[in-house]
Parts: sequence; C-alpha cells; structure tokens
Amino acid sequence: MQRLRRFVGLLCVFALMTVGLAGVVPAAAQDGSTLVVTSLSDVNSLDPAQGYDTVSWPTEMLVYRGLVTWDDAGKEIVPALAESVEVSDDGLVYTFTLREGVMFSNGRAITLDDVKYSFERLLGPETGSPGSFIFDVIAGAPEYLDGSATELSGINIVDDSTITFTLSRPEWTFLQRMSLPFASIVAKEGVEAAGDQFGRQPLGAGPFILTAWESGVRLTFERNPYYYREGYPKVDNLIMDIGVEPSVMVLRVEAGETDTSLDGVAPSDYPRITEDTALANRLIPGVTPNIFYVGFNARETPFNDVKVRQALSIAIDRERVVQLLNGRPIAANGLFPPNLSGDNPELPPIAYDPEAAKALLAEAGYPDGLSSTIYATNDPTDQTVVQAVAQDWTQIGVTVDIVTMEFAQLIDIMYNDPGQIPVLYMSWWADYPDPSNFYQPLLNCTSSNNIGGFCNPALDEQEAAAALIPPGEDRWAAYAELEAAVTADAPWAFMFYSRNFYYRSERVSNLVAHPTFGLNFEIVEVSS
Repeated sequence: MQRLRRFVGLLCVFALMTVGLAGVVPAAAQDGSTLVVTSLSDVNSLDPAQGYDTVSWPTEMLVYRGLVTWDDAGKEIVPALAESVEVSDDGLVYTFTLREGVMFSNGRAITLDDVKYSFERLLGPETGSPGSFIFDVIAGAPEYLDGSATELSGINIVDDSTITFTLSRPEWTFLQRMSLPFASIVAKEGVEAAGDQFGRQPLGAGPFILTAWESGVRLTFERNPYYYREGYPKVDNLIMDIGVEPSVMVLRVEAGETDTSLDGVAPSDYPRITEDTALANRLIPGVTPNIFYVGFNARETPFNDVKVRQALSIAIDRERVVQLLNGRPIAANGLFPPNLSGDNPELPPIAYDPEAAKALLAEAGYPDGLSSTIYATNDPTDQTVVQAVAQDWTQIGVTVDIVTMEFAQLIDIMYNDPGQIPVLYMSWWADYPDPSNFYQPLLNCTSSNNIGGFCNPALDEQEAAAALIPPGEDRWAAYAELEAAVTADAPWAFMFYSRNFYYRSERVSNLVAHPTFGLNFEIVEVSS
C-alpha cells in the first residue's frame, strides 16, 4: 500500500476541469465464463444509499453506476452514465450531459428525472443515509436534509440531456464524490416495488444483475444485457460465496475452486505465498488509503477524558502487533496513512510506555485501572489484534471483555445503537483519496459516521478551513497541521495502516484494485 505521498488520483480534478471527460473505449465481447468470488462476511445492503462498508461497496458496484466513475486502471475519473461534464470557473456549477441510450438493467431508458430522484432519495431525511454528509455541499442540501425544503435547489434539469449541480462552496473533491456508490442512479419503480427490501432487490444500471441471494451462503449475478459499455462485463456470471475465511479462500484459489476474494490474503498465508515466485505473481496490491484503530465512546466516562484515551493508546505495543501480522502493516502514528497527501511526515511514532500510561490513568482518577468491553468482527486477523490489545492493557490494570460478531451485525449496531459499544476495533478505507475523507466522516462533531461521538469544535473549524484550499502544497500542509492536533487529542488509539493484498487464480487476468471500491469485476477476464 506504500505509495508516493502526492497521490496521483487527486490530479484528475484539474484535468477534468480543463479538458472535460474522455470517452470510454469498449473492449471485445465477454468470453461467457463464470467468475467465482468469496467473502468472509455477507453483504450488509445493496441499497447504495445505505450500504457503506468494504463488503457492500464492491458488491454494489456490480449492479449500479453513477454519472461518473473511476477508469479501468483506477487512476482518473471518467464518464459513466454521463457523456461529459463541464465545471464553471468558480468551481460551483457542474454541468453533466447524459449519455444517449443508457438504460437500467430492466431495459427502461434512464432519464434526468431518475438522476434527480436518486439524489433526493439519498439526501431525504426519511432515508437516513450514512452518505448524506458527502453531498451536503450541494446547494439546498441542509434544508432538504432537515425537511424544511421539498426539493434540492442545487440540482436542476436544463433539458432532456443536461443537468446541473450547484454547490454551496467550492469542493475540490466533488467529482471523486460523484464516483462513489452513494451517487448511483436508481430506478424509482424498483425502490417503490421493493420497499424496505430494496437493499436485497436492487435495480440499477451496473454491469451485472443480482439473480439470487441466499443469506450467509451465496449471491449470484448475471451479465446485464443493457449495460452502457459494449462488451462489458467480460464474464457472463459471477458467484459470490459467503462465509469463507481468508485462509480457506487461499486454499480454494490454489485448488482452482475460487478465482479471487473481497478479502485480502491472511497474514498467516502471506510469507508462504511471497516466498514462492509463481504464487507471489498472483498477489494484487490494494491501493486504498486506510487506517485500523481502536475507537472509544467519547460521549461517556471514562473515555470522554483525554488522559484515559492517551493512556490506552500508549499502552499498546504497536510494533508487536505488526510482528503478529507478519510485518505487513505499518504502525500508525496519526490519522492519515503515509500513502495519502496531507500526511504529516514529522509526526513521531506513538511510543509504547506502560508506566506513563499508568500515571495518566491515575491522574484521570483510575489509579487501580478500569474495565470495559471491546467489540470486533469475527475475522481471525481482527481477533489476533484485539487479543494483543487486551493483553497489553492488562499490564496497566485495564481489563476488557472481547465481544465478537459477524461484520454485518457489527455494522448494524454501529449505526443503530452505537452507545452499546464502549470500545470498538475497526478500520476505515478511504471513500476517495483526500485527507478530508478521514476527518469529515469519522471525527467531525456532526457526522452520522462519528460512531464514538468524539467532538472538538476547534478541530472542526481547522479542518473546514483546510478543505477550502485547492489541492497542492498549501492544502497538504494545512492537513498535516490538523493531523498533529488530532493526534494530541487522541480520539482513538491509532493502530496501523494495512498493506492489503488480494489473491487470484491462474485463470484470472486483468483484475485491478481500485482506490475506492476494492476489486473491479467489470473488466476481469477468466480463461477456461
């Protein structure tokens, strides 16, 4: 995952503003084969307004598309359902031209009414989408979100093929935001017919159609005959087997029973694979900036005390955790990973200091330690980490019960009953490669994704000012200063930045990891 600090994905914004979006060149017809994919966890939801995790997103990208998307190499934003986009000189108005002849997977022509409906549904107060914060920059969005307006004033249909999005302020990441699954165009009739089951009965314009979903067992997809890219996807069918642990996945791939997985290679398998050249060539490095962290419920005692949070953070031996994971991750020293522009290169490592941790706990009023509960997924790697954290904490008199559950179940609690979770082990994978996407969704006082309830208005103001600076050295310097301030406040115990590797079978080619939604199954080819 280690890459140059000046992350190339951000450069596309300037190119788009000056030259518009280039067309997509179609490839040869699909080969008619079947791709077999595994996942440890079941999909939480295929409603693009709701599913917001590393399992739901790559699966949503099978059945949906928005006006723009990332190119096949994951480097630039290119047209999808839109044919082109123009941006006003002041950066406030984005004019999209709808591609001629695009259709939903049921064969109905897509109109700009569908585009407007999709965003009004996403931002509607009755939807309660965790992605609403990403598009609150659209003019009129706050009023629409709180129910005081009946339509989004910032979205206007000009004619049958032209629609404008007007922003309330310049937002340098807007086109990246428009490439996210949240910005997918959905069919109103599909939403109304499925009701609260739309997350299991999707109707979009992506490369595949969901044909069957057996919970906890398998999802089955077939090629969308109405997909706008001629010759795509490159396979006729895709099967996603659920409940397959990463180590079992590796064995299945090597036995020719599986082609790849939504999950990365387990740390226990990594050394063996890298030592064998033939197997190592099957590894696909992930490129998404990420952070793994131990989060605290900062709304309540004892974690509303910065000294307690700091104590628990410096009581963790991060280098030992890295070694337990076979040296793959990088020990975290702050909020931003080193492959992200805006990371502060001057931040020192977070020192492992149990004695200082005990002193901080005593200052906070806990000289004899404390007890709590930490929630984590049932992923074996996650369990390795939380057990190591629990062991470290016992050295300073802190005991924790470990509660383990399936990923989708934990996500449900996080969003519907976050107060139930005093301590959480979780990861964040960037929606788009910009430092604003680490602070705004996770630590801003008003974000619905701020599960721990951490709130520092001064930091919010500092980040808001940084977000207004165009991409470049000044922006990255402002975010580097923010990272130092956030680290001092210890909203979480920052753990490590993962270097993730996907794995493929011998018969798979053209499998690419994207910066936002994992593997791209639209372009993958499978030999017989």
